[in-house]
Amino acid sequence: AGRYAGEIFCNRSLNMAKIAAIGFDMDYTLCQYIPEEFEALAYSGAIRRLVSTLGYPAAIISDFPAYDHSRFTRGLVIDKRRGNVLKLDRHKYVKLAYHGFEEVPQKERQRTYNGEGGTGVRWSEFVEPDFAVVDTIFSVPDALLFSLLVEFKDKNPPLLQHKTYFDLYTDVRASIDTVHNDGTIKTEVAANPEKYILVDKQLVPALERLRRSGRKLFLLTNSYWGHTDNVMRFLYGKHYGPDRAARWTDLFDVVIVGSCKPAFLLDKRRALYRVIPNAAAAADAPPPVDGILTNTKGVEDVPSRNPREYLAQGKIFQEGNWTHLHGMLDIVVGSQVLYVGDHMYSDILRSKRELGWRTMLVIPELEHEVNVMLHESPHLSQLNELRILRDELDEWVDRLHSQADAAITDNDSDSDSESPRALALATELRTARADSAAVKTRLALATKAYHHAYHPIWGQLFKTGYQHSRFAAQVEDYACLYAARVTNLARVSPEMHFRCMDDALPHDRIEESPIRRIFRRRMGGNEGIV
Repeated sequence: AGRYAGEIFCNRSLNMAKIAAIGFDMDYTLCQYIPEEFEALAYSGAIRRLVSTLGYPAAIISDFPAYDHSRFTRGLVIDKRRGNVLKLDRHKYVKLAYHGFEEVPQKERQRTYNGEGGTGVRWSEFVEPDFAVVDTIFSVPDALLFSLLVEFKDKNPPLLQHKTYFDLYTDVRASIDTVHNDGTIKTEVAANPEKYILVDKQLVPALERLRRSGRKLFLLTNSYWGHTDNVMRFLYGKHYGPDRAARWTDLFDVVIVGSCKPAFLLDKRRALYRVIPNAAAAADAPPPVDGILTNTKGVEDVPSRNPREYLAQGKIFQEGNWTHLHGMLDIVVGSQVLYVGDHMYSDILRSKRELGWRTMLVIPELEHEVNVMLHESPHLSQLNELRILRDELDEWVDRLHSQADAAITDNDSDSDSESPRALALATELRTARADSAAVKTRLALATKAYHHAYHPIWGQLFKTGYQHSRFAAQVEDYACLYAARVTNLARVSPEMHFRCMDDALPHDRIEESPIRRIFRRRMGGNEGIV
């Protein structure tokens, strides 16, 4: 059936010969964490904080299960006010909703989110502050912990009666943010990186190959220096050995930590600080402090305006904004930059929309999605056959309706009884409707089974029913390239010209369209169709 071979998929043609600088995020981009282990730290740390700091019942520590990374996926939307987790298609139609761990019944879902009955959420309202998007792997624990608290609140009303569902989400988000920022996670990762970080042996050679091609490389991460240095030492040391681990910065022309994306990409007023690292830290020592910060306004402080001279004083920085980065790298227009990241909003959408950077989205889940798709291709063929049969039956029902109407019209208006032809057509119409309903039931069950091959609850990451999912629509709109790993870049030359496939609207695939098949049958084969 074939497997994912590391392909880099292209939404917008990109000629690497026109790229002068390539930038990388670190977390879940250069550094692939093992989410089952890494996100469990955030999950368990947040539960402890909910109890110790925010006054939640101590029972949640013992009652809540161990972290289950497989329960939720990226691309979902959290309804903070109703306590639900949703899957939307590209039109913002809610196809699936769960309240806690119970699926919301179809009628309630339709009434609440899809405007049936004239009530519910309008399509334009799926935004903050009432909704939150699970658009990065970091956010998956949010969905799980929120759903657990929703279920706990519903089953134990007196214990959380003072908390709304919105309050639950706010507390979850604050708690997870705290354990990411207070050293809880970083200290554990530093002490046992092998447990939490997935080592890709091709990472360092891939970056070195890009540097040899003449491109300028930069690291732009929201992590601060201590965690960045610790993680990159580990990855670089895996390739060159612990004695050379501290030289990982040789891979980059500029390193910017604590960048606070997306603000880095939006606010030109943000000041830049140079980081003076703790050079005394050994490879096997505890993580270095976040360094000493010195004031700098950027390249404009250098009288000669010479970036090389400026960077010779130190190439590690904190905060700042995109104008500093463009100045240090001699970037004239944003399209000279390719930025590689995993976060749809902070890495991809904002950099492309605001600065015109070219973008590559890292989607670790892509390998699983492609492998299942290839394995399930016979199942997909069966689905397509059922869809064709459904369309043929729909056409026949529609034709019988027209014929039945004509028979009634042609019948003697003074006659109180239907003609034999009208009665025969009515019988045949009932049979056709029953056959159509049976096929649609088979198709619905087969489609559900197909989607569950990808994920037992949420189905395909890139599809919601027959439509692109909301996540897939954003990938298509904002990611020039996308792949499962950064190191997929090593499978092609640094001079590669990535070319996209043809865009296709329904009329571009006219011979495959249901309405074309209906017209062909109605016109007796190809008669009248050119």
